[in-house]
Amino acid sequence: MAQNARREMVVLSLCLLLLFPNISAHEQETLNVILVEDDVRPGNVTDPSFVESNSVVFRMRDNTENISMRVLLDLNQNGNYSDAGDNVSKWLTRTCELDENGSLVEEMCAVSHEYVFNSSSRGVYLYQIERALNGTVLETWNYSITVHPDIHEEPGVPTVGDCFGAGCMDEEEVVQSESGYQVTTNDVLKLTLGVSVIGSIMLIFSIQRERNASYGDGKEQLREELESK
Repeated sequence: MAQNARREMVVLSLCLLLLFPNISAHEQETLNVILVEDDVRPGNVTDPSFVESNSVVFRMRDNTENISMRVLLDLNQNGNYSDAGDNVSKWLTRTCELDENGSLVEEMCAVSHEYVFNSSSRGVYLYQIERALNGTVLETWNYSITVHPDIHEEPGVPTVGDCFGAGCMDEEEVVQSESGYQVTTNDVLKLTLGVSVIGSIMLIFSIQRERNASYGDGKEQLREELESK
């Protein structure tokens, strides 16, 4: 029976792989943003390869004496950079002094700042760079980071539910139902896949219950035969 259960789980796994062939884990990538004395490189991040779950590292490279910079990232996208939910770096300097053990002499000293966008963070985020001399802000630069959706599809390979030829709706086409609710082709595909997975799981459990019941009946019959002898 254990072998049958393992075999059924393998079949279920194969079904899931067939239903979701293009899903794969995204390996986190890091974008380096360099802060120099008169610019940020790159300033506006628009590259389509920068997607959800990626990180951005701001690196201080301004060699001007007594200059520091700070990064303010507007995470709630309301135009205010100092809300509780926003991300604000320490004041970054070109170098930090270390002791004989390699630890920071000043705990607040930093030469870079990293932020990791989560897996559902698609959108456009504004950020500011403040450039200060001896603690007095001299300049403020404004830029933006566009976080694109993380889509895993092999080019040229159709996904489950793709339609070809005349009569197929465009992917963005919307169907108006009688109730007034708008349904896209993607909605229909997701519902179909969900029902298929649930149906497969219920079928496997039903088969397992029937086998357990049959096994129990067989044991009871064998016991009765032995007692009658």
